[in-house]
Amino acid sequence: MVISQTNSNSFSLLGGIFAYTKFGSTPSLIGSFAVGSAMLLSSMRIRDGMEYGYEGAVASSIALVIPTLRRTIKARLPIPATVCALATASTAYYVQALSDIKRHAI
Repeated sequence: MVISQTNSNSFSLLGGIFAYTKFGSTPSLIGSFAVGSAMLLSSMRIRDGMEYGYEGAVASSIALVIPTLRRTIKARLPIPATVCALATASTAYYVQALSDIKRHAI
């Protein structure tokens, strides 16, 4: 399911670029690249079987849900809504995957 994280990563970057070009929001651009980079790192760690990949995926997905949910409620634009939906789905998936891994490790 690294694909979900990669899609959220792409939409995160696109959302930040969109916010910067439309509204001149430098914090959105910087935040989207920071979260996108964390998602990319998590995806690579999961793919390579390294530790803390799933934890990073959960954290970066949650870090993306919060501001995009606020933006979706405030602006009602399709890009923040899409990013929020993907980040929410990604969060749910990685929480479940992490729970399964922890359960099987015992």
